[in-house]
Parts: sequence; structure tokens; C-alpha cells
Amino acid sequence: MKTRILILDDHEVVLEGVRAALMKHEELDVVAVASDGREAIKGVESLKPHIVIMDIAMPHFNGIEATYHIKKAHPEIKVIIFTMHSYREFLIHLMKAGISAYVLKTAPISDLYLAIQVVKSGGTFFSENAPEFLANHVEQMLERKEQIEPFELLSLREREVFQLLAEGLPIKDVAEHLCISPKTVETHKYHIMEKLQVRSMTELTKEAIRRGIVQV
Repeated sequence: MKTRILILDDHEVVLEGVRAALMKHEELDVVAVASDGREAIKGVESLKPHIVIMDIAMPHFNGIEATYHIKKAHPEIKVIIFTMHSYREFLIHLMKAGISAYVLKTAPISDLYLAIQVVKSGGTFFSENAPEFLANHVEQMLERKEQIEPFELLSLREREVFQLLAEGLPIKDVAEHLCISPKTVETHKYHIMEKLQVRSMTELTKEAIRRGIVQV
């Protein structure tokens, strides 16, 4: 049986390049490509892929939140992050979300194929020295008894609102997008700003850009 793969990236050149590279392998079947996190979640529901390959920074739904949604509904699906972003900012969040592999776009495309083979067999794959960084991060937390990182305090819904607001959507549009009331969006906005300790929409947007959740 072929391994069914869904590829998610907001750059068409990347989508087509990865699709072409993977389709050279007869045991792989790229069942769909998507450029939006919500598109991907719909594709997962209808196409039931074995593996989802996705970037982190995408419109409407970033890779971290998309992974949370996919793994919650379909824990058997393997998620491979394929990105330009350094894992130093994202790896902890992504591992908590349930990814199986993390491949940098600067690595040879053969690394992505290797990651697919590893996760198919139930293993995990990380580019460069990610495991070493993770061990160091945990050690530093224990040494310093570090407080919870502010972003960790955001609920899944608050993270959705955070991204949409940072993308510049008005309160009303965010409410329609998430099927909630504008008043609820305002409440989420207040809680987000309080938890992240930002005082304005400008600061909130800068924080989202700094984290790679939205792109300039």
C-alpha cells in the first residue's frame, strides 16, 4: 500500500517542488497540496493521509495550531514540519503538539524523504542538533527553575485569535472566521495581551512576527 501524503505550504514553488521530488518514489502518493492551515485540516478529514508535511508560518492557521488540531482528531497521522525557521523558537511547542519530524528547508531534499521513512516505521527525525538543543533547554529550565513561557499560557482558541488579529483582520472578521461573537473576540484579545504582556496591537503584531507565527 502506498503512503498517502498531504503537503501544506503557502509558497507554490515549494509545494510543487516537494510534490515533484516525492512523486519520484513509487511507494509515495501525494494525495493533495494546500496553502492554508484550514485547507489542510479539511483535506485531512476528506483524504485521510498517513503523513502531513507542513511549514510553520502559514495564513489563518500556523503549523503549531494545525498540528494540535490534526493530532487531536487523528492521532495516528504523522506530522512532519518542513520549514526555514530555526527550531530554537518553536521546537518545544511543536513537540508538545505531537510532530514526528522536523526538517529544515536548507537541508537536502533527501532528508525529507528519510524523515518520511523514519516516521512510517514509528520513529522520529530532527534536522541538525535539535535533540541536543532540547536536552540543553530542559537542563536550563531545571537549573533556573524557569517560569512558564507566556505563549504557553494561551489556550488553543486564544492562539487562533492571536494569529488572525496579528494578520490584520478586524474584530468582526475574526468573529465570523471562528464562528464566535465579536464580544468574545474582544475578551480573547484582552486575555492574550495580558498574558503576553503587550500593550497595543502593534506590539501584539510584532510579537507574532518575532515568533514566526505571521510573516511580514
